[in-house]
Amino acid sequence: MRTKLTVVAAASAVSIAFAAPAAAQNVTILGGGIKGGAYQLAVGLSKVLKEGAGMSATPQSAKGMVGQARILQKGDADFAFGLGGPIGAWAYAGEGRFEKEGPKKNLRGVLAYPAGMFQWLALEDSGIKKLSDLKGKRVSVGSAASTTQTFARFFLPAHGLNKGAYKEMTPGFSGGFGALRDRNVDAHLTVGKPPMSAVQELTALKKIRLVDMDAAAVADVVKKYGPGLSAATIAPDAYGANQSNTAPVNTVGIFFGFSTSTATSADTVYRVTRTMFENLDAFHKTTKVAKSISLAGACKGLALPLHEGARKYYAEVGKSC
Repeated sequence: MRTKLTVVAAASAVSIAFAAPAAAQNVTILGGGIKGGAYQLAVGLSKVLKEGAGMSATPQSAKGMVGQARILQKGDADFAFGLGGPIGAWAYAGEGRFEKEGPKKNLRGVLAYPAGMFQWLALEDSGIKKLSDLKGKRVSVGSAASTTQTFARFFLPAHGLNKGAYKEMTPGFSGGFGALRDRNVDAHLTVGKPPMSAVQELTALKKIRLVDMDAAAVADVVKKYGPGLSAATIAPDAYGANQSNTAPVNTVGIFFGFSTSTATSADTVYRVTRTMFENLDAFHKTTKVAKSISLAGACKGLALPLHEGARKYYAEVGKSC
C-alpha cells in the first residue's frame, strides 16, 4: 500500500480565545521506552516547563507511536514525543496500521523533528551481517504496537522475509537489549540518533554488529511508505571499538513529532510551545536528543494538522507553518 502523507490544515470559521495562563497547570507528556530518545525528551521538557512556566508536567512511558495515537485520541494524555512521520499520518487518516480501527481526527501536531535512524543490532559472533540473514531467527521488534514493530513488518518483507520466515518477539524497548545481551533473541530493532545510550550500554558488555539493510530495499521502503522517511547510513565506528562493522551501514531515517489532540486546550498548547522555544537552550541541555528540535525546522515533516495553540505561537514569532 502506498500511503501519501498530507498535512490537512483544519480551517475554522470562529476565532479561538486564548485565556490567560493559570498559575499552576498539570500536563502529561508521553515518551517511548524509558531509555529511548522520546522518553528523554518528555523528561527534559517536563523540567523546562516546571522551571520556565511553573507547570507540573509528568513524563510517562508509552509503547511507541501506535500506542501514543490511541492514548491521545482518547484524551488520556496531553502530549506525546514520537507520534508523527508516516505513523502519525496513518493514524489521522485511518490508513496503514490504523485501517481497521479508523481515522483519529482528534490528533494534532505541535512540531516535527528528525528523530534518527532505525538500527538493527546483533551480537558480533552471531554471524548475522545483513537483514536477509534473519531467516529462521528470533527477532525482537521492541514493544507490541510500537514504531519499531510497525516498520520491522515493512523492512523484513522488503528483504524477502515474510511472516513465518522469522520469529517475531516483543520484549519491549529495554527488554530487547537485555534479550539480545542474554542471547534470548538473535537480533533487536531500535530507533534513535546514534550513538544511543542504550546501545552504548550494550557495547560496554558485548561486541555487536549493526545489521546492514539492502540499499535497494531501503529505497523501496522509503518510496512506498514515505515521506517522513529517508535513506541513511550509520558510521562503522558509531559505537566505538566494540562495533564490528567495517563499512557504513544502510538503514532508514525517520521524522518524529511532538503531538497533542483537540482535547488539550489551545491555551495549554500555546503555553507549552512558547515555554519550550523561549527556553530552547535549557531544553537542549537536558538531553542530546533535544538538539534535533529547532524553531527553524519545527514545521518540516509535520504529519498532523497543526494545533491552534501552536499556530498562535508561530504567528507571534513570525513563522508560517
